[in-house]
Amino acid sequence: AEGVEVCYADVTDAESVKAAMSGVDGVVNLVAVIRERGNSTFERVNYQGTSNVAAAAREAGAGCFVQLSAIGARDDPKFPYLRSKWRGEQAVIGSGVPYTILRGSVLFGEGDEFINTLAGVVKAFPLLPVAGSGQAKFQPLHVQDVARCIVRTLGGEELRGQTIEIGGPAYLTYNQILDIIARTYGLRRWSIHLPLPVMGGLVAVIEKTLPHPPATSHQLSMLTFDTVAQVDTVERVFGFAPRPLEGNIDYIHRISFSDALRISFGFKPRHIRDH
Repeated sequence: AEGVEVCYADVTDAESVKAAMSGVDGVVNLVAVIRERGNSTFERVNYQGTSNVAAAAREAGAGCFVQLSAIGARDDPKFPYLRSKWRGEQAVIGSGVPYTILRGSVLFGEGDEFINTLAGVVKAFPLLPVAGSGQAKFQPLHVQDVARCIVRTLGGEELRGQTIEIGGPAYLTYNQILDIIARTYGLRRWSIHLPLPVMGGLVAVIEKTLPHPPATSHQLSMLTFDTVAQVDTVERVFGFAPRPLEGNIDYIHRISFSDALRISFGFKPRHIRDH
């Protein structure tokens, strides 16, 4: 786009981040991993990568820093992903750069990890395995609405120094999200609820056998609590009503039956998710 300069950097390489940060006024850090693979660990990317970006922002004299974190971020080693997000937040807070931390619930949009994975399973199988009761609550938020919140935050001096939890317009259980995906496809599906210890054992085996399993042990552990904010936060703080999940996931129609099988067995087609 005209007037846009693109610079590439690796958040795990402090020097490359410093070079890319030269002359910037504001910084938005969206980089994170939800599952570990090779050198892309929670520690290396979510914490140390964020720390590198925050340090480079300070050195560049940036006037504001927006960190996209996650609802539930906490200093608890039982939840390695959430702990890495919390540690990243602490690096931003300690950087000395004026900051705002946005903690998001589940994010959805074309190319997403969560909805596309569930959609693959829903499309491929009439019987859906669900960990526990399926009553854990989420508050899905569209990525374009996240972008609107970020733009508003960059210009919002009154939001500096705050940690704000954001989510979509409704609380939805895991079961309800599966139902919405099935309705979007016009399919009828049934769920089989497995106790968390049983599902945990199955996921542990799947993690060792599939390159990109539909679920990980870390993700399973996060089904033990609700991932929600106050339902009116986006409208109250940012001045607009976020879009609902239902009616806004037509992108899952790109998933063919063959794609759905590949997704279910750990192989993400590049035209569905290329990163």
